[in-house]
Amino acid sequence: MNAELETADMMVVTIQVPAREAGELAVTVEGDVIRVAGPDGFRQQLSLPQGADAARMHAGLFHGILELRAPRADSPASMQPRTVPVADLA
Repeated sequence: MNAELETADMMVVTIQVPAREAGELAVTVEGDVIRVAGPDGFRQQLSLPQGADAARMHAGLFHGILELRAPRADSPASMQPRTVPVADLA
């Protein structure tokens, strides 16, 4: 289950994942595509919300829910691939 929330200055995407620890997940952003990989072959791909700044994206894991937060971009996001570190929020 995925959910998106937008505020005036932030975009938040949540994804239910089969991981108990942040170290079990890999999150990458390339262009406007977010890729999430996890244990047992888990893979999910979704679109970066329009206007989100991928270079300043943060990720956190809390009880099987991965939360991706990105501020609104001041300028067009970089097209360079980026790995997003995932923090344990428990």
